[in-house]
Amino acid sequence: MAADPIPVIKVSGTHREVGQQIGEKMKPWLQRILSRLRGSVPSGISWNDMLLKGRLCLAHSRAVYPQFIEELEGIAEAAEVPFEKVFLTICEELWEPAAWHADFPTLARGCTDFAARGRATADGSTLVAHTNDLSPETEEDLVILRVQAGDEPEFLGVSVAGLGFSAGFNAAGISMTGNLVWCNDIRPGVPRLLIARAILAARRLGEAMDACLLPLRASNYNNVIAEPNGEIYSMEGSATDCEPIYIDENIMAHTNHYISLPMRRFEAAQRNYVGDSTIRYHRAMRLLRENYGHLSAQLFQKLLTDHANYPASICKHAGATVTVFSIIINLNELRAWIGRGRPCQTTYTEYTLDPWTPPEDWP
Repeated sequence: MAADPIPVIKVSGTHREVGQQIGEKMKPWLQRILSRLRGSVPSGISWNDMLLKGRLCLAHSRAVYPQFIEELEGIAEAAEVPFEKVFLTICEELWEPAAWHADFPTLARGCTDFAARGRATADGSTLVAHTNDLSPETEEDLVILRVQAGDEPEFLGVSVAGLGFSAGFNAAGISMTGNLVWCNDIRPGVPRLLIARAILAARRLGEAMDACLLPLRASNYNNVIAEPNGEIYSMEGSATDCEPIYIDENIMAHTNHYISLPMRRFEAAQRNYVGDSTIRYHRAMRLLRENYGHLSAQLFQKLLTDHANYPASICKHAGATVTVFSIIINLNELRAWIGRGRPCQTTYTEYTLDPWTPPEDWP
C-alpha cells in the first residue's frame, strides 16, 4: 500500500458545506471507525463519563470556534453518524490517563519534525519535514483534504478519514506540523485537534501562534509553525502553559517529549517511550547539522528514511505505532511532497497550492 498515493478530496464552500462534502465522500470510513468508538473507551471510564466531558469541551469549542463546530456538524450530517461521536473523536485527549487523573495503558504515538531555513538549505528556502506515527491500521484511512472554507486561505492537510488534521500548509504560506507531547494538566476546553485546524486557517504567523496560545484549550501539541520568511517556532504546549521555541542557527527538530525547561514539569507520569523520543530528537539534530547548507526537499526524503535505533527510528517500522505517512513542505514554493507508509518504502507525490490573495480590506 505504501507505493499508492493517499487519495485527495477537494472541498469548498461554507464551513458546514465543507463538512458535508467531507462526510459524504468519507461516509463508509467514518461509519466504520465510529462504530468502534464506544468499545475503545479507556478501562474504568464509562461512556457516560466520556459524553459529559465531551459536552464541556463542546461548550468551550462552540464559543471559540463556532465555524469549526459547524464543519464537524456537516461531517456528521452527511455521513449519517452521531455528532457526539464525531466530536468525541476530535477530543483525543480524553483517551489519555491525565484527563481522568488515572493510570491506564495508552498508545504511545510518535512523530519527528525537522525544519530548516536560510543558509542551512541548498537554496535558502524555508523547509519543514514531518513523519507521522499512528497505529498500522490507520494507514488505510488516510486522506488528503484540499479545503477552501469560507474566506480562509485554501489549505492542504493530511487527515484520518476527515477527523482532524495531522499536518499541512495553506496558501498564505503557513505550515502546521508537530508532535504529541504527554501533558499532565488536561482539562475541559477546546481540543488540540481544533487548535491544529485553526492554525491551517491562519492568514499570518501571528494568528497561528494565537491559536497555540488559546487560553481555553483542553491540552496542546508541540505545534511546529512556520512561514516563508523563515520564521519558525516550536510551540511546546500543555493545557495551561506554552513555551515558544524559536529556530536556532537555521535548524530545528522536535519529537515527543518536552525539551524546554519550563515545560518539563508538565511531562505526564507515563514516560515509557521517552527514551526513543530522545534518541530520535538528537538523531534528527545530528542529521540537520551534518547536512547543513545542502538541505532540500529531495534530501529530506532521504533523511526521513533514517533507521538509527531501528525499529523505533525516525522511519518507524514496528510496535503499536508505525510511520503511516510523511510530508516535506517548501513554504516559498507552496509545494509539498507526501508519501504513504514508511519513508524508506514510499513514493512521494508532489502537491502545490496557488498563493492566497488577501482581501482589499485586510490589514
